[in-house]
Parts: sequence; C-alpha cells; structure tokens
Amino acid sequence: MMETDIVSARFNQIASKYDEQRRYFIPGFDDFYKTGISLVLKIRREIKSILDLGAGTGLLTKYLFDNYPDARFTLVDVSDKMLDIARQRFSGMENFKYVVSDYSERLPGNNFDLIASALSIHHLTDESKLNLYYNVYDRLDEKGLFLNLDQFNAETELINKCYNELWYDYLLRSNLAADELESWRQRRELDRENSISDTLNLLNKARFKTVECIYSNMKFGVILAMK
Repeated sequence: MMETDIVSARFNQIASKYDEQRRYFIPGFDDFYKTGISLVLKIRREIKSILDLGAGTGLLTKYLFDNYPDARFTLVDVSDKMLDIARQRFSGMENFKYVVSDYSERLPGNNFDLIASALSIHHLTDESKLNLYYNVYDRLDEKGLFLNLDQFNAETELINKCYNELWYDYLLRSNLAADELESWRQRRELDRENSISDTLNLLNKARFKTVECIYSNMKFGVILAMK
C-alpha cells in the first residue's frame, strides 16, 4: 500500500505544473515515453482496452491514445486534481473513464489488453509491488501486456549514489525555480525504489512469462512484461 493521503496531497500541489516540468525532471524524456510504446505496437497492433495506473494528468495516456485512439481507457490515480487535468486533456472523448482510487489495493474495471504506468509504482513497498503485479497479471487478457516506465535504483550503492548526484546536477541545469526543486525533494521522500533486476524477479514471481527491461538511462527505465 502506498502512503495514499501524503502522495495525493503532494501531487495535488503540483498538478497544474506537472506536464510542463516533466522534460526538466526526466533526462531522455522522449525516449523514456516513446520506446516502450513503439515496442508494444510491434507486438500488438490492436489493443481495445488500456488501464493507466497512477495516470496523473494523462501524459502517458496521451502517448498511448496517439497510437490506439479507438481503445477504451481507464485512468486511475489517488490525486483528484491530477485527474482533473486529464479530464480536460481528453474532454469530449467518450472512450475515457476516470477513477480516484489507490490501485495498490485493487484495480478498477474488468480485464485489459494493456496495463501501463509511468513514474508511480516506485512509491510502493516491495511487498505492495509484488501484490500489485499479481493483480495486474490476473486482470490482463490472454497475451496481455504490462508496461512500466519508472525510477529505479542501480544495482550497487556506489553507482546509485552517482546516479542520484547526476540527476540532481541535471535538475540544477534545468532552470527550475527553488520552490520547484523543494517540491521535488519532498516527493522524493515518498520514493521506495528498487532495482531493475529486483523488479524483473518480482514480475517473474507474479507468473509473467516474458519480462524484459527495454530501456534504461541511469535512474529511469522501462520494463515490458507479457502474460
């Protein structure tokens, strides 16, 4: 279980600026968001139902919608203000549903062809991550896909320390205001990152047959799993 009330409050505070800040906070922003979706397209050209976990403002959903405009989308997040921005982004679209909920406890809706998440699952403990992966597996249709874009620790403490320092150096060069950096520091207090290898092991435990890291850039990685 994530610290729902705290996570919701922290992200409600920055909802209006979230999309604008993403490029400042994520090195290799375009590759991070687009690589996994490109691979999903190679595997499955037709996807009818998509669940976005920790959907926030709908940024990841936007990239998915660009490639699967006829799919039914369910966006779930603990922050109602973040989802309000997603509602504005997809205003008038009848194939969208929004759920304010803690997805670490239960998943909304029926089964899905694709379950995706960006920069959210790292807020969970390892125990909650494993429970989530079991739930994701159970809620995917046959040959369903799970795509996770997230923050990860390096495999060693030394390299992880270097990654964190390089990330902070990157932020200092990104023209972020002092209050924006302080907000980032506060959100970092909620992070429960594990390594990519730990994540692959948890997904294997959750019975996924195909599990692979398909993109990695220091703290940021993309993992694809297939039922």
